[in-house]
Amino acid sequence: MYFHKECGIKPIKGKMTQGIVHRQSDYSIISKKSRNWDGEKGVAGMQVGVRDTISIHCDGTRLSTKLTSLTKRAEGNPKYKFTSVTKPLITEGFLKECFWELKRNKSPGIDGVTIEGYEKNLGENIKALRAKLVSWEYKPQPLKRVYIPKADGTKRGLGMPAVEDKIVQMGIAKILNAIYEVDFLEVSYGFRPKRSAHQALNAVDKTIMLEPINCVVDMDIRKYFDTINHEWLMKCLKQRITDTNLLRLIGRFLNTGIMEEGKYREIDKGTPQGGIISPILSNIYLHFILDLWFEKKMKKELKGYARLVRYADDFVILFEIEQEAKEFGEKLKHRLDKFGLSIAEDKSRIISFGRKVWQEAQKDGRQIETFNFLGFTHFCDKTLRGGFKLGRKTSRAKYIQKTKAMNKWLKAVRNQAKLLEWWKIFKMKLAGHYRYYGMSGNYEAINGFYLLAKKLAYKWINRRSQKKSFTYEQYSRFLSFNPLPKPKIYHSIYMSSH
Repeated sequence: MYFHKECGIKPIKGKMTQGIVHRQSDYSIISKKSRNWDGEKGVAGMQVGVRDTISIHCDGTRLSTKLTSLTKRAEGNPKYKFTSVTKPLITEGFLKECFWELKRNKSPGIDGVTIEGYEKNLGENIKALRAKLVSWEYKPQPLKRVYIPKADGTKRGLGMPAVEDKIVQMGIAKILNAIYEVDFLEVSYGFRPKRSAHQALNAVDKTIMLEPINCVVDMDIRKYFDTINHEWLMKCLKQRITDTNLLRLIGRFLNTGIMEEGKYREIDKGTPQGGIISPILSNIYLHFILDLWFEKKMKKELKGYARLVRYADDFVILFEIEQEAKEFGEKLKHRLDKFGLSIAEDKSRIISFGRKVWQEAQKDGRQIETFNFLGFTHFCDKTLRGGFKLGRKTSRAKYIQKTKAMNKWLKAVRNQAKLLEWWKIFKMKLAGHYRYYGMSGNYEAINGFYLLAKKLAYKWINRRSQKKSFTYEQYSRFLSFNPLPKPKIYHSIYMSSH
């Protein structure tokens, strides 16, 4: 794997990671009438993750074989550049497969066409889409901009593509994942097959507990998805892909404008969140700019131990030597600035942290700073025997955000459906919260969320009309017949071997 010489990365020899393993169990087939798959509204036909490849026959072609061949070629030769990957894959069968993978519960784009509406004439629509792609008459529609609240009180802008654009983006994402997954390093955990946020959290725990860590560089990239430099991103893509058709198609998506409150606005940087292609493009960008730079260049200049753990644009770097951490922090700012990115100073810190730091603080009676990563606040804690351990709990910002969201949902749903109907969804929401935040040491926080959610439900049930629906005794009886899921630790750090 090579990168542009200006980036300071030398050629890398050999394989970096193992290739993708494709198994029959990686996908599930459900009926067209089904609307429930994995706890959410399902998709008719076949449901497969963006990064999975599957063995089905479309137009007489085994699509998984084509994608797998790209992966094997990329894995076998890190210097190989793909010259023709678009035309063989842009078939009606491939596009239909991409359509069936789209989530049904998403808002439509600016044209107002829904998944269900597009499906009514799916054969004709796909045929017309392929014709436009082959003749290069296809142009993505502007994104519909919507905003969602963030934990810090600000709002995050999402770009909602039209259904047809989602189909094409899904196809591009499949191709890019098949090629780049074998190049991504072990430090990266976000938006990758068989990798998760909990694995990243496990890696942080094991590193702090087992390695001589004394300092944490906790950096946040300001508006990362909105500030990715298009020119540099295309240079990153060209390290593996020279297929001008695919590069031109990606370029069209990058330069697609945004419709916001009825006004069109052009964009010259960023990969708007909400698009299917955004996760893989953002991973490719940071792979070259951060991961390779740190692992292949910066670590050679360090005397002490250091480890990077990244999930999408959220990352921490754990250091043994504090002075090296501070020097790296300055170099990182210059590195990101070179590629059009910047550090959010108000969210970035370099703190003393680790076993030795905790032991010294215990003697002096000092408090040690904490850091946030993937929705958890990490702090120095002690075991029942008085030894050191890494503690974690739901971050205050995330806890407030989740409780506000739950309160808003309960308020809105109480008069929209019968109690027993929305109660099922309420139970699923609680279970989903436990499944993410139910990590070792965080039981108190998820139990607090459970108790508060139960109180909020009682409050809004009784505000469906001027007359109270339940006394608390009646509510307790209702709960005995319709119990809410109890808090549970789903991810045990201490049992994990990763």
